[in-house]
Amino acid sequence: MCAFFQDAADHLEGVSSDNARETAGGPMRDRGPEGEAIRLWARANGYLVNDKGRIPAFIREAYEASL
Repeated sequence: MCAFFQDAADHLEGVSSDNARETAGGPMRDRGPEGEAIRLWARANGYLVNDKGRIPAFIREAYEASL
């Protein structure tokens, strides 16, 4: 069932499920210092973001635009 939701999320973000699986552990993962920095910035700027999982593209883009 999780694969279904991952495929749906990938579809909404314009990423094919095959491509997402190929890059697992790569830039698609939002762990580590950069992901934490984006989450902290997002919360400080009024965005709702989960503690785990993929950071939505619009939040990542807003963070990068703020730099």
